[in-house]
Amino acid sequence: MSFLIPEIFIQLIIYAVSMFFLSVGFVISIRIIRRWDFSSSSAVQYGLEKQSYLISVLMKYIFIINIPVFLLFIFANDKLSAYLEGAMCAAGVVNATVYGKYLITVKIINLILYAAWLSVNRLDSKSETMAYTPLKSKLIPLIFVSFVSELILFILHFGSIDPTVAVSCCNVIFGDNTSVFKTFSADYSVQIYAAAFILLTLSALSRKLLILSNLLHLAAGISVLTYAVSPYIYELPTHKCPFCILQPEYGFIGYVFYVLIYAGTALGVSAGFISIISGKAPEKTVRYALIFNTAYMLLCLFFPLSYYLRNSTWL
Repeated sequence: MSFLIPEIFIQLIIYAVSMFFLSVGFVISIRIIRRWDFSSSSAVQYGLEKQSYLISVLMKYIFIINIPVFLLFIFANDKLSAYLEGAMCAAGVVNATVYGKYLITVKIINLILYAAWLSVNRLDSKSETMAYTPLKSKLIPLIFVSFVSELILFILHFGSIDPTVAVSCCNVIFGDNTSVFKTFSADYSVQIYAAAFILLTLSALSRKLLILSNLLHLAAGISVLTYAVSPYIYELPTHKCPFCILQPEYGFIGYVFYVLIYAGTALGVSAGFISIISGKAPEKTVRYALIFNTAYMLLCLFFPLSYYLRNSTWL
């Protein structure tokens, strides 16, 4: 039944098209890895250079298409929740199978890999000697394996959903219980996020630990949104969920949160990656990463402060 839902079927088509072109890119990248020699003037090297341009175009459009597909994936899960007993939002659907949480994790990893590859490709396009072509070619097999893993998990997840079996709602999944992790997240998410944002700011100033600080900010940002900010969006202290905020009754504000934190993380990780391979972090990329992450932080502050100003109390 799941694959008959238009949003899920569209994703399957995109997966099929992406898989075809990514396979072509994978084969070409192996050739480049094995035989690339820019100092050579042979016909083989000339052919590899032309194939490198081809692979750049293919991969760029594959990645650009697949980045917004993540939002379609969340939307599809949210829509599917209407067909599952007990599900209030996408959280119930993601947790309906053992594959759901792994699928969303791999999707996030792939989004970051896409951004890293695009940044290296942009750097390579500015190099007269195509200095970064071997590196971006070495990234493609890694992306290929990760993409195949995502596709397999996608099929297993949506193929395993049984509409006759009740699933847990978000209050059960994210609510306070005896779980050490959830209790820790509920009590200390604000402090952890504040520390992560300070580290993020310091790394942006020093250009060190860019990748680590941005990944920590991503994890802490999702935690603080789930356990500290979302109750103020719902104006209900017991409702803690990072998915219900995607629904129309909350103005689809969740999409704004996720676009901001993904853009900030992707740009920050890309800047860190470029800094490692070239020895210099791109100033503009670091600046935009900090702008997006700061906007996310301010949006997180807006809802609690707005609630307090209106009600003179905290939840």
